[in-house]
Amino acid sequence: MLEDLIGTRGANILDEKLNILGKVPIAELANTISSLGSVYAIVLDGIVDRDLAKAAERIKVRYLVAMDTKVSPNEANISIVTINDL
Repeated sequence: MLEDLIGTRGANILDEKLNILGKVPIAELANTISSLGSVYAIVLDGIVDRDLAKAAERIKVRYLVAMDTKVSPNEANISIVTINDL
């Protein structure tokens, strides 16, 4: 799914069964997930920063899958997977 997003600057928001709940531009991602109730994972063509990680933590997202991250593992209570980890 991440490979399909390369170059789009977009994100897929997934439920526990990995169904796509929505597709949004990265610029709108933090606001969009804040208004959602149950999100299992987010796959995005971008870099995870602290603001996104904190917004995802607030709604109990389990996984962020991204091109890269600026957040170290001990800074976030969320699993962050980069393209290099796949």
